[in-house]
Amino acid sequence: MDKKLITSICVLVGLICFYLYDNAKQNSYQENYANVFEFDHNQINKFLILKNNDGIEIERIDSTWQINGNDSLVIKQSSIDKFFDETLKVKINMLPISKNAKDLSIYSLDNESGINLILWDKDEKVLSNSIFGIAPSNYYSNFYKDFDKSIIYKTNANIITFLTTNLNYWGEIPSQEIPDSTLSSQSDL
Repeated sequence: MDKKLITSICVLVGLICFYLYDNAKQNSYQENYANVFEFDHNQINKFLILKNNDGIEIERIDSTWQINGNDSLVIKQSSIDKFFDETLKVKINMLPISKNAKDLSIYSLDNESGINLILWDKDEKVLSNSIFGIAPSNYYSNFYKDFDKSIIYKTNANIITFLTTNLNYWGEIPSQEIPDSTLSSQSDL
């Protein structure tokens, strides 16, 4: 064989080996995500969202959801759907950001700035007790920790907007239907 052809084949094989090695090395740096809420979401019967001294508790009675302690509002189905479709499907990067309890305030996971989400099943067993926070410089994801632990993880999405204690986000005043008999008597006037 020609020397130039052998040299070209050796260079090509070397480049392929370098590419495969580099590709394997890059794959080792990819982020590994895991679900925060690794249980059947149909088990959730009640949840409580706490921020500072404010809170809202929402409970499923039979097949409908209601805001506990508020009988003038009916639940917005769109808010419940967003809670189940967005909030409960959030994932965390398995590589911890910090394991130091002193860092909780930096990531808004302390008692003053963190949002506590507690989920219960129908037997009042706690399914999850989590705290979520956001850093002022990052609005695309949140930070997460279990209530009892100080290990901080980063989430793959921002779910803070779905964890509000605002009654108007979760509920609305029910529309009052006017009976037909009332309408016909008013039109006679």
